[in-house]
Amino acid sequence: MSAPFRIVAYDRSAHGDGPWHVVKTVFDEYGFPFDENDYDADVLHPDVYYSGERNAFMVAEIDGTVVGCVGLTDEGEGVFELHRLYVIAGTRKHGLGQALVQLVIDAVRKRGGHRIVLFSDIAFDDAHRLYTRMGFRCNRFRYAPDPWQSREWGFVLDLA
Repeated sequence: MSAPFRIVAYDRSAHGDGPWHVVKTVFDEYGFPFDENDYDADVLHPDVYYSGERNAFMVAEIDGTVVGCVGLTDEGEGVFELHRLYVIAGTRKHGLGQALVQLVIDAVRKRGGHRIVLFSDIAFDDAHRLYTRMGFRCNRFRYAPDPWQSREWGFVLDLA
């Protein structure tokens, strides 16, 4: 990694299809199908899918290039969902994923939330270790609501 990263709110004029590129790159790395016009449309238009005061979509940049992302949605009654934590391979293992997750935790606390839930493909072992280190516990298995029914672990973090 050549330069320090910075995390900022997604801005279409500045970041364009950066989140799409990040997620597509990771999906290609793992051999996953990608459907930008259906299940994966949120990363092409995060400003639409994550709009509203209680939702957020953040990107991590290095030298102005988007190299990571994370989304947050308010699911009601103090529960929030973390979505789309992805970091491009060459920038992993430098604290970027941890910083993105910590940003979500801080945002949920600021919004008065008490629980964060997330779902993660069973192939993302490094992400699962990160979630566990940060206090999340694996609490379930599901078949994702995507067209190919990906297998996912569910994680939850109860905030004190």
